[in-house]
Amino acid sequence: MITGLSNLPFIGNVLRAAVHPIYRPLVSPLQRRITNRKGEDEMAELCFGELGCLTMTKDFFHPIHRPFNLPPNRREEVQVVFTVFTQEERQGTRVEALQLADILNTTFTPTRPTKILIHGFLDHTGVTWMLDMVRALLAAEDLNIITVDWSAGSQTLYSQATANTRLVGLEVAHLINWLKEKAQLDPKDVHIIGHSLGSHTAGYAGERVAGLGRITGLDPAEPFFQFMPPSVRLDPSDALFVDVIHTDIDSILNLGIGAGYGMRQASGHIDFYPNDGRSQPGCNSLARIPLTALTDGLNLLEGLDAAQKEFVACHHNRAAKLFTDSIHSSCPYTAFYCTSYNAYMKGSCVTCGEDGNRCARLGLRAEAWAGSNLTNVPFYLSTTRGPQYCLYHYLLVVELGKSGRGSLRGTLKVSIIREDGNIEEFDLTPRDPIRVKRGGSLQFFLEHNEDLSSATEALVHWTYEADVFDPLSYCVLFCDTSLPLARLSFTSVDMIPDTQNTLGREDRTNEVVMCHKQGLGVVNVASEATVKVVSSPACLIPTNDTYTSTTSINTFSPQNITAELISAGIASITSMLSIR
Repeated sequence: MITGLSNLPFIGNVLRAAVHPIYRPLVSPLQRRITNRKGEDEMAELCFGELGCLTMTKDFFHPIHRPFNLPPNRREEVQVVFTVFTQEERQGTRVEALQLADILNTTFTPTRPTKILIHGFLDHTGVTWMLDMVRALLAAEDLNIITVDWSAGSQTLYSQATANTRLVGLEVAHLINWLKEKAQLDPKDVHIIGHSLGSHTAGYAGERVAGLGRITGLDPAEPFFQFMPPSVRLDPSDALFVDVIHTDIDSILNLGIGAGYGMRQASGHIDFYPNDGRSQPGCNSLARIPLTALTDGLNLLEGLDAAQKEFVACHHNRAAKLFTDSIHSSCPYTAFYCTSYNAYMKGSCVTCGEDGNRCARLGLRAEAWAGSNLTNVPFYLSTTRGPQYCLYHYLLVVELGKSGRGSLRGTLKVSIIREDGNIEEFDLTPRDPIRVKRGGSLQFFLEHNEDLSSATEALVHWTYEADVFDPLSYCVLFCDTSLPLARLSFTSVDMIPDTQNTLGREDRTNEVVMCHKQGLGVVNVASEATVKVVSSPACLIPTNDTYTSTTSINTFSPQNITAELISAGIASITSMLSIR
């Protein structure tokens, strides 16, 4: 059965690609030469006419990471074709690399910014992610867009395809340098976007173009590139700015479950790791495949192509979808510098810093990052299952008064009330109850797919829970299980969209401070009760604990103190009985 599948043009190549980085193929009819164990070839240098020469150095060989140092196929075999898209030429005009002068007969305009898109292994320029990206870019800006079709060189054994990327890099570099000479194109206005093997191809092009503006690597391929020298793979020296999106970093050497196609290794000035670079939301559900066929692309044929890619490499292809979505999204795709994804999820790193280099925007606007003189900086963010993948980020601070005695332990929920009246609930303690210190504060990092920064009202729900291992936490009578809530601060920590002179700077102008709707300094929220807080100038006044002994949801007074004590006792008994 496996033998039969391996003969199929697409699935067969995928099967061979999955095992080839580890096992030498039994038959290699497409390889023109076999190298020896040291990676030395019978030709130390390969020249391709006007494109220049490639050297077959030992840098391109490693007994584990790159066990082959193959030469690329000839230009005539790889058959690179450029397709030029502009506002006037939305259907695109094909220009063969061997007939490069024909590009002057298109609507290519050197004074416009130029985007060059390069596909990866087994793909072609008709792949849906590339078509969707072309349409989105043209709808956003007045650009030249050039797609690079090297399908004749990519639809082969993976080892040969990796070798062919070096030739394709020469072709792209020659295109840019030729346009610089013949049409006065400025290389700093050129941005190359490559997916998988296309990312490293962009790197090969960049090292031969002086002053190339930008390269974006969309989940650069791992096999034969990870842990290799910078000259072998995409690296920050290949352009003035290199940004990389990693979405499939689990090593392909894992085989089976969890095996990925993308690099973990940082390879840009800035490296984004959405969802820690692995396990992209929605990719583990087979339901996404028919949905993709119906929603992606402009027609059913494009949708089926996208669905096929989702089935084979959903995590790997997510990088391209994130970049495309960033083009028109009003959500800023803010990512934060952090030591790890876990630290990011705890809210330990959600600050842009004084110089603005601790946060950046994934996608099209990444080059606005304030720290572009740094390299290999890891940035983390979370995304959703799509089709709109971006999340907004918020810091929620719950400030407490000092009223009451004893320790508090329980669960907390906050519901943000939007301007349209809809309520978005956040469970702040989804796993276990938390211990609360009277007079202290609690900080939570929240993410949501809607912009809630304009909200001015919220609901706070508190439930006291005793600790079965702590007898002192049981409250039976004449004790206080209520939460002394002083105020709630809700702050958007995302960068200001589309304002380049303020991008990346520390900004707290979106902070909303809410307190009890009746203006109470501290309100005691009884267990199982909910209180509403609203934004008010009075909330900015520092809390005075002289209020704490006289304020609560049901205000204490000489007339009802006995009823309050009885109510507290009943609440405590109820809390004991509710322990699970």
